[in-house]
Amino acid sequence: MPSTCALLSRTSVFGLLCRRTCSSRGYATQAPRPLASLLLTRRDCLSALQAAVAFRHTTKPAQHQAVSTMAHHSQEALGKFSYEVVPQLSSELSKGMSGKVATIGGCREYTGAPYFASITCLRVGADLSHCFCTSGAATVIKSYSPELIVHPYLPDSTDYDDDLAEDKKQKIFDKSLGAIKHWLERFDTIIIGPGLGRDEMVHHVVIEAIKWMRENNKHMVLDADGLYIVTKNLDLIKGYKNAILTPNKAEFGRLAKQLDVDLEDKDRQDQLEQIAKKLEGPLVVQKGAKDGISDGTTTIYCEGGGSKRRAGGQGDVMTGAIATHLAWILTYQERANDPAKFPGGLPPLMLAAWGGCHIARVAAELSFAIHKRSMVAGDVIDKLGEAVDKLYGSKT
Repeated sequence: MPSTCALLSRTSVFGLLCRRTCSSRGYATQAPRPLASLLLTRRDCLSALQAAVAFRHTTKPAQHQAVSTMAHHSQEALGKFSYEVVPQLSSELSKGMSGKVATIGGCREYTGAPYFASITCLRVGADLSHCFCTSGAATVIKSYSPELIVHPYLPDSTDYDDDLAEDKKQKIFDKSLGAIKHWLERFDTIIIGPGLGRDEMVHHVVIEAIKWMRENNKHMVLDADGLYIVTKNLDLIKGYKNAILTPNKAEFGRLAKQLDVDLEDKDRQDQLEQIAKKLEGPLVVQKGAKDGISDGTTTIYCEGGGSKRRAGGQGDVMTGAIATHLAWILTYQERANDPAKFPGGLPPLMLAAWGGCHIARVAAELSFAIHKRSMVAGDVIDKLGEAVDKLYGSKT
């Protein structure tokens, strides 16, 4: 029995109980654990072992794990890290050096969302912003702003007969995908989803575009209907580390269900980390009162700014801001002496996500101070310039 006690007492819980039993019997409590175990009877040993097992069953490993993966950086420190990767404006720069971003989204029903995401990219500081949409959305989106370059390349089933032959459909798909791929090679970051809708022909082309992007290591930010597509086709992004997912509460719930993650009796951080781990690569940004950002290994939060008002389109603004920061990260990576090292030791995509969330939250805070309950997404966009100047002004 002494050898058994000595073995068992190597565990922290059992060793602690051994010392407590020794103390209650008047033995020396500073004795080494194996020696302390020799002073116990068989009954003491069995009693301590049962107590140790019971103690372990009352703990919550998932919560301890969540704390262990938390990156302990203050919001101020994260702000400094984000500032470091923002490109310095200079007359020596040429068009495109501060970011080229594309948005795949927009259909005849939804034209606001792709506009909000695309124009945000420009307002935050990207040089070029393109939008790929259906023909029914193109003219409308162009009318919102001449700053955007709009491509009506996505097919819309309402433009074709219901009994369209499969071979003709395939020709339409090939033509659409070919036109889009021709442009996608040029972009740093690609947003997928705002205003995309649920048209099957559109989804078919977007799925093939995502496959192409993954094969060519393109960086993508998925939101709205883009999340709907990948949630139903997880293999599109599972294991891919160049993707950022930005689900709201409902989208997060659908993603959890598809990944078989039970959201009951779990704290918010544990939910986020479990989903990110099961995706095995993509970064997940969980929108909320504070935005959680996790790759399943490291988790940080963006907490500053924000507003009490949650207007439609604010998520699209955040998506555009994240995509722009991601473009900046890639530029920083190219010019860094050691691309593997980023400020704060954070993964590059995580730093981009935090910076985008922060900009969007500060702009929302500034806008809400003026408009209160009547604030809409356009008001937030109007404050993006002020938010950028407030956070990155010295780099202008």
